[in-house]
Amino acid sequence: ITYSTRDLSNRVYASDEARDWAVKKAEETESTLGSDYPTLVRSMLPSHVSGGFWLGLPSHFCKKKLPRTDGVVSLVDEQGEEWPVNYLARKNGLSGGWKKFSIDHGLVDGDALIFQLIRPTVLKVFITRVDGSGKTETNKTNKVEESIEH
Repeated sequence: ITYSTRDLSNRVYASDEARDWAVKKAEETESTLGSDYPTLVRSMLPSHVSGGFWLGLPSHFCKKKLPRTDGVVSLVDEQGEEWPVNYLARKNGLSGGWKKFSIDHGLVDGDALIFQLIRPTVLKVFITRVDGSGKTETNKTNKVEESIEH
């Protein structure tokens, strides 16, 4: 397995205002999703998107909505692509596979993610960019590949 890497030397930390803005926008989007499926909003911290790549989830959400045992859950992005991720039930979080999802989507400190449980082990993920761009690393990569091909 090969993972793409990124240069973290020019990493920027989100200001409180930018983080609050992204969370507010994500909560606005969350309110349009309806109540058929449970959701949660999570603001990305440096430990979620670099270094340890661990994403803790609220324990009340995990205990009520997610499996009671460790296993693989799928994260599905807005384009319908799927990433397998290890879910650790006792620790209420995402581990192996989360790094790949994070890097593939170019997540940074302050981005806000909406997780929508659409099946018992499938979470649809909506990304609100802290910089308001709406761009994902995947989209940037596809555009580069398209320009190379033409």
